[in-house]
Amino acid sequence: MKKILLSLIIIISMISSAAFASDNSLNSIIIEGVSDDSYNVILRTDKVANIKKLINDSGVLVLELKNIATSLNMDTKYINANNIDNVIVENTPSNGVNIYIEAPKSSKADVIFDTPAAPPVVVGDGISRNQIGWIAAAFVLVFAMAGSFRRSAEKDARVTYKNDLTEREIKFYKEYKSDILTSARIDSKIKESLAKARIANIAKNAQKTATIRSLQKMSMK
Repeated sequence: MKKILLSLIIIISMISSAAFASDNSLNSIIIEGVSDDSYNVILRTDKVANIKKLINDSGVLVLELKNIATSLNMDTKYINANNIDNVIVENTPSNGVNIYIEAPKSSKADVIFDTPAAPPVVVGDGISRNQIGWIAAAFVLVFAMAGSFRRSAEKDARVTYKNDLTEREIKFYKEYKSDILTSARIDSKIKESLAKARIANIAKNAQKTATIRSLQKMSMK
C-alpha cells in the first residue's frame, strides 16, 4: 500500500511539473551565419522547450515550440546572416510559438537553445535532446511504477488469501470443537440415563426378591 501511495505522489508531482512547464518565455532569436550555406538559429529562452523542426512545401524552415510564449521585449538579431530573406514569429492559441525562417538551404540550419541555467542545447529535427532524456526517464518511471503496482497487488492478494484461509481454519476448528462438545454432552446424558435405568432395575429386583422371601416365611408358619 505504501508503494502505491508513493507512486501516486510521484505521478502528481509529474503532473504539477507539466502544468508549470508553460511558464517559459522566448526572449530573443539570433540568426548566426556559420558559412555560405549553413547558419545557426539560437533561441534564448528561460528553459529548453519542446520543439519540432520541419520544412514546409515552400522550403521555409518552421520551428514549432510548445508551452512557451514570446516575451514583451523579444527581438531578432542577425550575425553574418545576410542571406536570410524573412523571419516571422507568432504565438499560437495552444500556448506555443511558431517561427518561420525563409532562407536558402534552411534545412541545414542548426537550432540551439541558449538558457541561463544550462549550457547551449543543440536540437535535431524532432524534440530536443534534453526532452528526449526526460521522456525516456518518464517511460522508465512509468514502467517501474507499473511493476511496483503489480507486485503490490500480488502481495495484497496473497495476504488476503492467507487471511481467508486462516479464518476458514479457525471457523472449521470452532465448529469441530462444538461438535465434539455436543457429542460428549449427548454421550454423557445417554450414560447417565443408562446408569439411572440400571440403578432403578437393581432396586426393583431387590424389592421383588425381598417380597418373595417374605411370602416364603409366612407360608412356613
